[in-house]
Amino acid sequence: MSWMERLIIIRTLVVSSLIVFPLLARAEWELISDRNDLELVHYVDLQTTKQSGPMAIYRQVQVLSQGPAVTHGALSTQALYEYDCMNAKVRILKISGFSEQWARGESIAVTPPSGLGQWLALPGSPLGQKTLVMLCPGSGTN
Repeated sequence: MSWMERLIIIRTLVVSSLIVFPLLARAEWELISDRNDLELVHYVDLQTTKQSGPMAIYRQVQVLSQGPAVTHGALSTQALYEYDCMNAKVRILKISGFSEQWARGESIAVTPPSGLGQWLALPGSPLGQKTLVMLCPGSGTN
């Protein structure tokens, strides 16, 4: 094999890796909303789940929300939620808005929900008990 052929192979491998690796790094969003809910759809990226807190009873996970009910001119939001597995509570640690679906496009300032950072009772939405059970097996009733 000539040095020119080797150079072409190396160049092809480098270009391929520049295309493939960013695709592998993307989040794998899992739908948690009811498929019939067209106003606000929620997804979680279970690959981002981290344990934290005393005795590792907290779980942090990225949540993507999109649909007509997303406010402040954003088409989607991405938030860091933290769930307390022992006490069945949730809090939002940070939230960002985006001009396009799937947390893409320009960043848009969104008004944080009231109680940002405070522990709250689980909501009646899929971000409540359904997500808690996914993140904290054995944490309560299904």
